[in-house]
Amino acid sequence: MEATGTSSGSTARWPELGCPTRPEVAMTWWQAILLGALQGITEFLPVSSSGHLVLVQQWWGVVGEESAAALFFDGMLHLGTVFSVLFYLWRSRPTCSESGSGVAASFNASPPGRGLALPRQISWARWFWLLFWASAPAAVAVLAFPRWIRESFVSVPMVATDFILLGALLWLTDRLPPGRIPADQTRWYHALTMGIGQMFSALFRGLSRSGMTISTALFLGLDRTWAVRLSFAMSVVANLGLAALGFRQAFHGHSVPSWLTPSCLTCTILGALTSMVVGYASIFPLLAIVRRCRLRWFSIYLWLVGLVSGFAYLFGFLAP
Repeated sequence: MEATGTSSGSTARWPELGCPTRPEVAMTWWQAILLGALQGITEFLPVSSSGHLVLVQQWWGVVGEESAAALFFDGMLHLGTVFSVLFYLWRSRPTCSESGSGVAASFNASPPGRGLALPRQISWARWFWLLFWASAPAAVAVLAFPRWIRESFVSVPMVATDFILLGALLWLTDRLPPGRIPADQTRWYHALTMGIGQMFSALFRGLSRSGMTISTALFLGLDRTWAVRLSFAMSVVANLGLAALGFRQAFHGHSVPSWLTPSCLTCTILGALTSMVVGYASIFPLLAIVRRCRLRWFSIYLWLVGLVSGFAYLFGFLAP
């Protein structure tokens, strides 16, 4: 993906959004595939897929601040994981058991079947009622602070700080006693509070959506299995919103923008397809990993990545 137009200095400009950026390196097909795979793998772990995309894209130098092509690419990656989640929910029927440890304890899938997997204790109407309250805060934040979200695409210090804070939150969450609030006793204010956690993940790229929502649910006392399932369903709404936002900003005021080249389309489609395939393939082993591991494992990983990326930024290995 290449910027249109260059200046004699060290900046390039995306005319579609009218914002100066540092020079971009054209994204290659293998970089698009790797970014799609990264999105698919990290989407279902509490380590922030968006934060990892920011760091890797900055490392490779393939995006610019508020780049229209980057917004389009990011939106398509999120759309890819939406399809992977929907396909999983359509093909699988999660079941609950009372024992197990870890944040996704006893979140098991029986043999593939038909229909979306819903808790048997609640109706479709109640399910969508909870999803409405869980999704409202992030939707308001996205509409109220679009520029903040666009700028977070390139903020390495923000992502590094968020990783460290998220690691601390997961460490504290790991010490909580098991929750006892099942699906049929979950109220709208429980979903709203989870939605506030998701709102922070929308505003700060390094705060994992799943990590924030699951941690919030466990602090509220929700059953671990139900907390994961509700967070899982929230990801569909959230990723659809992120994809729509990226498309709206990328195509704002232009029917066929000049940056939408065959090379850009090829890389974007490859990345989206990879995120969908890898995302679906990763759901089963990743849920098993989360079931058997403690959240503090992710805390240690996030602290290491946060510190390394922070120092890399300070010493110029990651461009501002």
